[in-house]
Amino acid sequence: MKKNRVIYCLLFFLFVILGNITFSKAKNCNQKIVCLNSLILIEKMPEFSNAQKELEKLSKNHEETLEKLAKEFHKKSEKFQKNKNLILKKELEILQAKAKAYQKKAEDDLSKKQNNLLNPIYKKIENAINKVLEKDQTITRVDDCSPGKGVLVNRGIDITEEVKKELGIS
Repeated sequence: MKKNRVIYCLLFFLFVILGNITFSKAKNCNQKIVCLNSLILIEKMPEFSNAQKELEKLSKNHEETLEKLAKEFHKKSEKFQKNKNLILKKELEILQAKAKAYQKKAEDDLSKKQNNLLNPIYKKIENAINKVLEKDQTITRVDDCSPGKGVLVNRGIDITEEVKKELGIS
């Protein structure tokens, strides 16, 4: 009698487990993972080329300033080699510190400018992706299949073209 009860309990749990597996598979059948190539989107957006030009201009300005500091350092260094003056040595140390500080400032400035210019572009792409997702409720995940993003294989549908249409780019 106890043996039958154990068998019935085991069968009951087996049916419950199989039922849950079947239900979860049926639930996931209509869900899909898709991919898109964000590099293609970004490169086609006119805002991106404008941002690139601004960043290149800012970078060039910082490079010119750093080059001037390097020339000045080189001249004082030559003078110091000829005349081991302590005042020149102190000026070289100050100039070196000034160049390092400016280099840090330039890096921070470029990084801040890059964020200010690119974040609206990324937000615009995100909004377009969300519009595509609203049209197709079965999409549960979007992988970025751009080179270097870590997704090696995605057998899902590529929605890059749909997002490009939402962005109004060809």
